[in-house]
Amino acid sequence: ALTYLKAAQSSASGSKKKQMEKCGQKTIQIIRGWVKNGNVNVVHYLQILDAELAVLHGNNKKAKESFNAAISASSRNGFLQDRALAHELTSAYFKAQGDDYWRNYHIECSRACYQEWGCIGKVEIK
Repeated sequence: ALTYLKAAQSSASGSKKKQMEKCGQKTIQIIRGWVKNGNVNVVHYLQILDAELAVLHGNNKKAKESFNAAISASSRNGFLQDRALAHELTSAYFKAQGDDYWRNYHIECSRACYQEWGCIGKVEIK
C-alpha cells in the first residue's frame, strides 16, 4: 500500500494517480479490518498509511497527526524498525513542505533508530 501511495503522490497523470490510490486503498482496507479485529501489531502501519493518504489529498493537519501517531504507536509497542521508517517518511514530508527544522529533527531520529536496530546502511541516509 505504501508503494502505491508514494507512486500516486509522484504521478503527474490524473488517471495513474487514481489507479495507484485505488490499489493502495484496497490494502489499507484489509489492514483497517485487522485493526478493527484487535490486531495491535499493525496499528502503526495503518497510521503511516493514513498519513501518506493525507499527504496525497493535501490534508497537512491529518498527515502530521497520523505521522506522529505512527511514531508514538511504533515506539510504545517496540517496533524500532517501523519507528525508524515513520520518522524517515515524516522527514520526507517536512522536506516537501520546506520545513528544514522538522525535516532534520525527524531524519536524525530515523538515523538513531536505524542505528539502534543495527541497520548501518540506513544511518547514512540524507
